[in-house]
Amino acid sequence: MMELFLWAGSAVGVLLGLVHAVYVYRCNAARARGLYAAVWTFGLWTLFGTYVLAFWLIGWVGRAAIRGQRVVTEHE
Repeated sequence: MMELFLWAGSAVGVLLGLVHAVYVYRCNAARARGLYAAVWTFGLWTLFGTYVLAFWLIGWVGRAAIRGQRVVTEHE
């Protein structure tokens, strides 16, 4: 189960990293460091994608618990 979570987190990191890297590159395309910043952005998102996914899930469960709502984990 943990291996699947790591792969899912890495996939989320790749997807978000690609989107963010394109944005960073467009903002800095006129400068020489635009590609450099985009590559670093993509790499860091890919590396830390699992942590981001885990924190989103923890936040979602915590928010639901604080509001007193039940967390739905399966299709009903």
